[in-house]
Amino acid sequence: MILRKRSLATALVLAVAASGAIVAPSFAAANAANTVTIWNGAETAAKDAQTPIIAAWAKTQGININVVYKKDIRNEFIKAVPEGKGPDLMVGAHDWTGQLVGAGVVAPIVVGSLANKFSKDMRSGFTVGGKLYGMPIYTENIALVYNKSKAKDPKGMTWEQLLASDRGVTLPWARGGTANDPYHLSPIATSFGISQYTRDNSGWTKKIGYTGAGADAYAAWLVKNGPKFIDGGWDQMRCNIQNGGYAITGPWILGGLAEKTSTKLIMPDGSKKDCVGAAMTADEVGVASFPSAGGKTPHQFSGQYGYWQSVKVAGAKNAVNVGKVLRYIGSADFQGQFANIKGAERIPANSDALAQLTDKRLAAFGAAGQNAWPMASYVFQDTVWAKIGAAEKALVEGTAKGDPGDFLATAMKALQSTIDAA
Repeated sequence: MILRKRSLATALVLAVAASGAIVAPSFAAANAANTVTIWNGAETAAKDAQTPIIAAWAKTQGININVVYKKDIRNEFIKAVPEGKGPDLMVGAHDWTGQLVGAGVVAPIVVGSLANKFSKDMRSGFTVGGKLYGMPIYTENIALVYNKSKAKDPKGMTWEQLLASDRGVTLPWARGGTANDPYHLSPIATSFGISQYTRDNSGWTKKIGYTGAGADAYAAWLVKNGPKFIDGGWDQMRCNIQNGGYAITGPWILGGLAEKTSTKLIMPDGSKKDCVGAAMTADEVGVASFPSAGGKTPHQFSGQYGYWQSVKVAGAKNAVNVGKVLRYIGSADFQGQFANIKGAERIPANSDALAQLTDKRLAAFGAAGQNAWPMASYVFQDTVWAKIGAAEKALVEGTAKGDPGDFLATAMKALQSTIDAA
């Protein structure tokens, strides 16, 4: 599937602030006990906004931070750790956790008093087998984005009303193509009481959750309402928001809304419409929670980022200092500084840092994502995205055969068989 969300590489990289280049501190290694090595996926030190904050704090504790920038960070980490090499800490996306734990290269962490600063869902993104393996630092989720100056506040509106509004709703979609998007449709699907997988106290199971009466109702809703969405590539989505439309998107859209746009919209009937959009101010950007299409609580997906601790740290001379650095990374001080960097567009994982956000747009994304569920990280996840998306796309485009509910049930039964055989 095509996700209109930041990749890890982009998520770790910030443009250098207009006031001047970010100069990384000196990371010269001292003795082993006082040095903590971190692997980061940023291209260069100048594009790493995290480590300077960590290093400044660490210096006050007598700790030296040695940062190494890796392009293929995950695979190199998995290869290096069993050889006794690699870093003490690595930063990345939560859906790597399953693979890292399976490879035996990361250790469970102890967060202590920080535990109540992260929601259960936030912790579940880095949890495997009931154990927490990663320290969450920030999260991303979708919401309903609109122009306060040109569109009505969507609070209290139904999906049917939103779709029937003057500029409608833009969805990352490609009618007639191969793209499909269960990621952005998730808040609608889950409002019918269904989910990608069923959930228990530990999080996701391996049982597909698009089943039963809720799935039947969702399929019928897609057939009726899916064709009413406006196709939304990057420029189309920005332009429609700027002109008073609504869009299902995330904080990665914010920078684009501050730039003027000229493009063609692909309307629900397939026609193309010229669109010119004026740059929006931050105060004009509205971010709202999703309405419920099916009567139950909508749950969009969240993408989380955090730090893992290598198994090689246990018993090492610097183990105590690694723990100190990891706990600082989870603190409101670090996450608040990082999130409030101009252009960062990050939603802190720590609830205290979230409360201190100066960017009201990000705070609104955080509020809209309180019921978000972390994406699953199974090895067969790509297949699940593709199969659910293909079924949804067929229902929307009218190529599904027979009763909508039966069509979706048949597709999900086949998908479950694929998972069971994996």
